[in-house]
Amino acid sequence: MRADMNGVGVRMVAVATLAVLAVGCPGEKRPKGADSARAAIPVDTTPTDLSKVQTSLPPAAPDTFKGPAHKVVRKAPPPVPSAPPALMEAVDRERSFSRFCYQEFGQKVDPTLKGGVAMVVSVGSGGITAAKVASDSWSSNAGSGVNRCLDEKAATAWKLAPGAVKAGKYVVRMTFTGR
Repeated sequence: MRADMNGVGVRMVAVATLAVLAVGCPGEKRPKGADSARAAIPVDTTPTDLSKVQTSLPPAAPDTFKGPAHKVVRKAPPPVPSAPPALMEAVDRERSFSRFCYQEFGQKVDPTLKGGVAMVVSVGSGGITAAKVASDSWSSNAGSGVNRCLDEKAATAWKLAPGAVKAGKYVVRMTFTGR
């Protein structure tokens, strides 16, 4: 047991001696001169005309892109015609449906909401088959709720007699203002 105590005592003395040496010997003092690693690097701040700077870069390689073998022509889809009178009469007959969408999903969120929509309505031989908002001009984001309502319900709310309107796509424009 005594041998263990002597070993611990020797280790403690050795550690204490090393600590005193490390603290007492700060190392070589260097002057903070021009050759010091901490010295500021001089920066030239005089204005220079960059158009006169010479470069040693090689010239650019020629462009290897040849382009398409043939010119691609994309035809724009034909414009969608305005709704014929018989379709507009169906929309007017069910004006309460569109007012409901406007008031419940638009004005309840934003009482000052104004604007309008352009809906593309698809008509088949049996009547209206689809109706979707193609564009809008709402005064706030609350109009998006009106658009969703119109998209979900317009095709079933608007009723056309079979054959009343020639099959095709038509634009129905609706404007909404406050009360």
